[in-house]
Amino acid sequence: MVMILIHAPLGTTVVPEVTKIIIDQALPRRDLPLLAWLALTLISLPIVTGLVSIALDYLNVTLAQALMHHLRLGVYIHLQAMSLRFYTSQRTGEIISRLTNDINGVRDVLSKTMSETLSNTIVMLTTLVVMLSLNVPLTLLSLGLAPIFLFLTLRVRKVVRGASKETQQTLADVLSMLEETLNISGVLLIKSFGRQRAETTRFRATSAQLVTIQVRQTMIGRWFLLSLHLFFNMVPALAYYFGGLQVMGGRISLGSLVALLTLQSQFFPTLRQLLGVPLGIQAALALFERLFVYLDLPIEIADRSHARVLGQVTGHIRFHHVHFRYQPERPTLREVDFTVQPGQLVALVGPSGAGKTTTAYLLPRFYDVEQGMVEIDGQDVRSVTQESLLQQIGIVTQETYLFNATIRENIAYGYPCATDYEVMTAAQAAQIHERILQLPHGYETVVGTRGYALSGGEKQRVAIARVLLKNPRILILDEATSALDTHTERLMQTALAELRRGRTTLAIAHRLSTILSADQILVMNAGRIVERGTHTQLLQQGGLYAQFYQEQVPSRSPLPHRFCQTEQ
Repeated sequence: MVMILIHAPLGTTVVPEVTKIIIDQALPRRDLPLLAWLALTLISLPIVTGLVSIALDYLNVTLAQALMHHLRLGVYIHLQAMSLRFYTSQRTGEIISRLTNDINGVRDVLSKTMSETLSNTIVMLTTLVVMLSLNVPLTLLSLGLAPIFLFLTLRVRKVVRGASKETQQTLADVLSMLEETLNISGVLLIKSFGRQRAETTRFRATSAQLVTIQVRQTMIGRWFLLSLHLFFNMVPALAYYFGGLQVMGGRISLGSLVALLTLQSQFFPTLRQLLGVPLGIQAALALFERLFVYLDLPIEIADRSHARVLGQVTGHIRFHHVHFRYQPERPTLREVDFTVQPGQLVALVGPSGAGKTTTAYLLPRFYDVEQGMVEIDGQDVRSVTQESLLQQIGIVTQETYLFNATIRENIAYGYPCATDYEVMTAAQAAQIHERILQLPHGYETVVGTRGYALSGGEKQRVAIARVLLKNPRILILDEATSALDTHTERLMQTALAELRRGRTTLAIAHRLSTILSADQILVMNAGRIVERGTHTQLLQQGGLYAQFYQEQVPSRSPLPHRFCQTEQ
């Protein structure tokens, strides 16, 4: 604020006043010392204002960046607290766009608008005061067209706000398309089906739409500024004419007229910038609306106010008549009721969409039950803190995700303070240690984006080592050995048997051969448990499990080759 108060009047009112003194006093009197002093003032003034301007820019940028940091962090923290339901309904590119482009757009407006609005306001007020002191009629003449400019500003404001929102949404579509088609998985899929041309056509259409919207948004502001420019150029012409008449009539000095015209040349660009502020504010409001759509979303899975810390558990699990649904009209789980004793291996089997993964994900509170209760050691998982709950649970999913970091960092992700010995011990138990030593940099080898430097089985074993190092009391295995070859799978079954000793394991099984030794097998169908028992018991029942077990992969006639000429 102090910087602005110094910089604004110093750079606007001093030069006209010095010019007035030169014309009215120094030149007519031939006062060389005064002329030299005034010339020195004009030379030193830009240096002083320049230094103040640099300091002001630094403060503006620092403040704007700090505000954006807190806004970006707030949105990120809020998104981290959202449940899986949110991420299954949102595009990754859309989320990234709001965290980057939208926040950067707000930053650009704030870094300029806040300081420039205050600075321009001070400049305009001080300039107006000096102009009135020089000549009231000419000053009032200069202000005659201001209402017209205000009217134009109000008319264009709504259009700019709508165009800004449309631009950001289309930009989010472009980023989503890039994120989906330029990652390794997307590229492999596109190339496998020969869809490069089709995806290029789709991207070209979306990108062209973005160009059209951005051009329209830009031209709205440009036409508005052009109309202002035309009006502003009319005022100096009138001031020259009527001011010249007053100079000829002796009612104002030539120096005062020159000073007033100089002030006028600064006043109207400043007024034009102030009238353009609503355009920037409207654009910023559109971006804020998009950001607050996320910030206003309720956190579905949150710690209760009286939530307790879940201490060390034995691993007793109980599902009490659990009901759950993703959509109101479609129940996903109905009357799911079972108990897992500490140290037991319980397997969930059934057709795709039966609710196996959903059931397992209710345990770590990735979702909350609609009815019923999920308990660990007699405590409702909703009554304990999420952090302490997740410390007791280790999860290995079928789709392994590794960060673009070293193997050591990926294994130690859940336990960052692990020693090298602990990391290697976990890798040995996961049957991946020897393979890691064969890599160029051993445990310091960077695995690449999503771990694509490793094979599927190697990624799976690194993920298992990651859970082994965490050493949880409860395990959730989503067909954790599905990506392993026969020899490695046999070794892994031995390692997992040792890992499961004294721990409770909930295994989602797609291949029944991996859960023959389970203490209990729960057969799910359409969100219900339809059969339960050991492998032998279920075979004797001759029900759905026996049918799954006896079935072989059916032989099917190959589908005819399909070709869409219009897509090529």
